[in-house]
Amino acid sequence: MHIVELLDELKIPLVNKFYKKHNVRGRANKQDKVWVTYYNNEIVAACRLQDKTDFLFLSTVFVALEHRGKGVAKQLLSTLLKSQDKKINTFAYKNVVDLYCAIGFNQVLTYTLALQVLFDTYKHRNIVALEYP
Repeated sequence: MHIVELLDELKIPLVNKFYKKHNVRGRANKQDKVWVTYYNNEIVAACRLQDKTDFLFLSTVFVALEHRGKGVAKQLLSTLLKSQDKKINTFAYKNVVDLYCAIGFNQVLTYTLALQVLFDTYKHRNIVALEYP
């Protein structure tokens, strides 16, 4: 059974070990809210929420290859979204935009200055800016 939880700050090195094991670019820090999915007491999925003052930024969403296609990302993100009351933005790779839209994200039509600056940093990647709700 997959279990989703907000990771305790003291356990952040565990998620970074997970990211490193799977060659994921991002790294979590103590300012991030890190959400993970466990399977048999092992982290099999993770993501980070960064507070950007006027919105939360969802990043580094990753599911281990052997757990993909089982609804793990949907469960992780849905659980995280239920616990937040602030606007959330993310940059999703184009091949997974449908997953985000299925759980309530919409494409960003108007960029705030802060979001535009952030997007410009990553726009060389094949991404789409999304927002929730």
